[in-house]
Amino acid sequence: MNFNIKVLKDKKTAIEVGNFLTSRNAFDQTWAPEEKELVMQAPLDSLKNENHCYWYIEDNGEIIAAMGVRENKYGSGGYVIDEDYLAVHQDYRKQGIANTMLAEVEKFVKKSGGRYIHVLSCDIDSYAPARKFYERNGYKKVAEIPDYYVQGEGRIDYLKSLK
Repeated sequence: MNFNIKVLKDKKTAIEVGNFLTSRNAFDQTWAPEEKELVMQAPLDSLKNENHCYWYIEDNGEIIAAMGVRENKYGSGGYVIDEDYLAVHQDYRKQGIANTMLAEVEKFVKKSGGRYIHVLSCDIDSYAPARKFYERNGYKKVAEIPDYYVQGEGRIDYLKSLK
């Protein structure tokens, strides 16, 4: 299938993206106490900052994939994927959509003069496919922090240099 990636540009769609990213169609997990609110707010925040962007894909008017990235808080050309998640609807996985979205994000970061992308993931089993996805796309594991998000759920950091 060929899907059209769109850049998020309006509040209504930002809310829809946030709702998708926090739905069971995107992630079937237990959320950390403040996590859902951060993930829902991130697409809205992207509307106010040119170095924070979201992309999404729709099928028949329903969001089936979304991804965001932002320049780090230091404004130093490093970009981070933290509360800006990547998700593909469970019914649309294994079709190359995530690869296409990631390529779009990397293109944006390079065009913006970005030096790298830093991805924060976690060490629970349900994130194993995401970790493998980033590794297949050239991201290197650079850190592990046990029990970071909640007790029993640690953080794993990945980095890809774009220079």
